[in-house]
Amino acid sequence: MLELNLENNDLKKLMGIMHDCLYARSHEDILRIIDSLNEVIPFNSAILCRKDRESVVLNIDESINHSYPLKWVQSYSENNFGQVDPVALMSTQTVEPFKWETAYHDVELTSEMKEFIGLAEDYGMKAGISCSRNASIGENVDTIMSLETAGYKAGKEYLDIAAYIVPHLHEAIGRLGKTEQIPKDLPNFTLRERETLKWSYEGKTAWEIGVILSISERTVKFHLNNIYQKLNVANRSQAVAKAIRYKIV
Repeated sequence: MLELNLENNDLKKLMGIMHDCLYARSHEDILRIIDSLNEVIPFNSAILCRKDRESVVLNIDESINHSYPLKWVQSYSENNFGQVDPVALMSTQTVEPFKWETAYHDVELTSEMKEFIGLAEDYGMKAGISCSRNASIGENVDTIMSLETAGYKAGKEYLDIAAYIVPHLHEAIGRLGKTEQIPKDLPNFTLRERETLKWSYEGKTAWEIGVILSISERTVKFHLNNIYQKLNVANRSQAVAKAIRYKIV
């Protein structure tokens, strides 16, 4: 279960990003959101890609390019590098955020993969992190965010924040060009579940929510699991994103 331990200033910025995701209506809005994310976890370049679940290979051309080198994106698409990019391949196989070096070390690199990595580094794509948000039941498109972070200490905090914000970006991108519609039959939440959702939205950990509500941490996690089932999501960040989208919190 994702729990963020951030300074108050960074936590406020992250909550601001969540709000911005809720009201994003254009590619320009998404790009401004990524600008804001750069203030919380600094990076050199960023890109958001969309992948149809029926496709095995990530197509970087179907993307919102914030700051990736244009020549690299063009070369990636023209040469079908998604078939030999260890990062792209790993992004389609896990919902956990990961460092690029993990993708390079977790597979036996072919000569084509090694050549690709060298070429990527020539374009400045030397180190980074990636995180995907797999589509829920009824959806067929995933969102994958990649950040190039060479020169920065992209540790656990980067991975946690990426995992937290990507579901919100996924929701925002899915709404582009569409009229927002809230389902008529929203799940019924108990008072405790609504309180748990509210404090999760405020960034509180399960332990902190337990203290606030005078219940055990185990009971908080019980309420969270019920919330996940009712919203058809896998974790807290997805639950908060969908709760904001449906105006539950």
